[in-house]
Amino acid sequence: MACDRVIYALSLSWHHPRLYNEPGILRMPLALTSRLTSHRAFITGAASGLGRAFCRHLARDGWTIGLADIDADGLAEAAREMQNLGAATHSVELDVTDATAFEAAANDFVEATGGIDLVINNAGLGAGGPFMDSTIDQWRSVIDVNLLGVVNGCKAFVPHLQRGGGHLMNIASIAAVASAPRMSMYNVTKAGVRSLSETLYGELKDDGIHVSVVMPSFFQTNIDRDLVGPDSARSMTQALMAKSDLSAADVAEHALEKAAKETIHVIYPTWMSRMIWYWKRLFPGSYVRSLPGREEEARNFANRSER
Repeated sequence: MACDRVIYALSLSWHHPRLYNEPGILRMPLALTSRLTSHRAFITGAASGLGRAFCRHLARDGWTIGLADIDADGLAEAAREMQNLGAATHSVELDVTDATAFEAAANDFVEATGGIDLVINNAGLGAGGPFMDSTIDQWRSVIDVNLLGVVNGCKAFVPHLQRGGGHLMNIASIAAVASAPRMSMYNVTKAGVRSLSETLYGELKDDGIHVSVVMPSFFQTNIDRDLVGPDSARSMTQALMAKSDLSAADVAEHALEKAAKETIHVIYPTWMSRMIWYWKRLFPGSYVRSLPGREEEARNFANRSER
């Protein structure tokens, strides 16, 4: 397999000089690029953060990328960057909560490119704060984007994937497992994405579609920008991201490498997130009994940030 990737890199470099990130240094293509015979991807939340990081990795391998985001200016900037990196791009300003618009975007992309190989449902909102301080309207807005936005993406693209196979990647979070206090809206929606992905893994395997769900812990991104909840939740999110030495590029690369191996649960970083994963699965009672202590820590942090 490693030899195949070297040969593939050399063959691509003849037509695609951007594989050389630095003069005289050849960058190996992603394993997923080497494994697939065609390279067409559609990514939501592509204008910034993790979505844009996915686009960069694929663009460097010469993929054709459909970039979708509600941020028109950021979307245009991202598309220009991907073109400079070597990608052919198709951009669409898209609100993932609009099922009809999502279906139209999927149909347009497939018509323009002849098919689809990789779908990444990445768009999402950050959310935090005590459960009793949240409103039903806030719950609806977070569910609409974080959960139903992924449902809309799956509904729009699975019929196309069923024609030729491919990979469906849904972005959740270790919050889908951790159930940390003061994150109820986020926890519930990301747990829903995990459950949906596992369900589709079973339903779609015989159609040649592999499904994965990505569950990273905190990393450096802009999820706090449109966070739903009080200022204390934004402050806590920013503090946790600041402590992380992971970038969006790290998470995206890891997820794409795991996609090539057809791993369903992509948990990252391994050392911390897997501890939560196995603790919760093997000793659920012990894990849940640890949560009141985390609530006390979160409450103390909120009190300090409000002074």
